[in-house]
Amino acid sequence: MALALELLNLANDPPGDAVRLTNAQLQRVLAYIDANLDQPLTIDILCREAGVSSSHLRTWFKAAMDVTIHRYILRRRVEHARQLLLQGDRKLSDIALEAGFSHQSHLAKWMRREFGRSPSELRRSKG
Repeated sequence: MALALELLNLANDPPGDAVRLTNAQLQRVLAYIDANLDQPLTIDILCREAGVSSSHLRTWFKAAMDVTIHRYILRRRVEHARQLLLQGDRKLSDIALEAGFSHQSHLAKWMRREFGRSPSELRRSKG
């Protein structure tokens, strides 16, 4: 979340040729993503939140956040799953579903990519 807030501050810079989301639009999209990590997050849904077209949202989100929407959502889901993993002994399949992954193997794959460790290694190391 700290990363998201830092990036929001960058979005407060004066707009250049209005080729970006407003701070309010970006905040709505980020808040919607965080509140709905366990749900399907489609471009259409996020476009409605921002009030812009798909092509504009993709372009402007990437410009504001320096990452694609898809990658941002994956990172938020993996981070949320990591937090849940460290909170106790919940089953990985339950954590995967709550974080928005369709299967625990997808979560494990993305944890290895983002953190370089499997979920069980992260749980053992507490971080």
